[in-house]
Amino acid sequence: MREVDEDGFAIRPNKSEQKRQLAALQDLVVALINTPENVYQQLDLEEDLVAGLRQARGMKASSARKRLIKHLTKLLSKQETAPVQDYFDKEGLRQQEANQAFHVLEQWRDRLIETGDESLQEFLEQHPKADRQQLRQLIRTAKKERESGKPVGAGKKLFRLLREITETE
Repeated sequence: MREVDEDGFAIRPNKSEQKRQLAALQDLVVALINTPENVYQQLDLEEDLVAGLRQARGMKASSARKRLIKHLTKLLSKQETAPVQDYFDKEGLRQQEANQAFHVLEQWRDRLIETGDESLQEFLEQHPKADRQQLRQLIRTAKKERESGKPVGAGKKLFRLLREITETE
């Protein structure tokens, strides 16, 4: 029997909301297609869904691929999607943290090149195991490269060294 409101009209789901949910599921399917296969086992996906994802992975953009994605969306809708959504939320956070760490290292590199020993002392206080002499030499070389307009080889080396220092701690 249909649900009715106090005026006697049938209550039906909001079509716009249904479309948004379907689009979100379709986005999850596309993300799953682009995800490494070893993740499928972690997410405990059904075999027919996994087989379809493998098949879609090998297809070029076409109407057949779009039909397959719609079919996979239907299969995914019958399954619990919370673990899949959680996985992608965590991956997004990891990527965001990695980007943030990258930007912090870029800022350190730029500060070290611009201000030299002042920033170097501050960096060494935070990372006492870092090699002062190697850092100073790379900073000086990078400064000279910037001033002369040469390619930034020393700046890249300095960035790599900073990343290596922060990752080992």
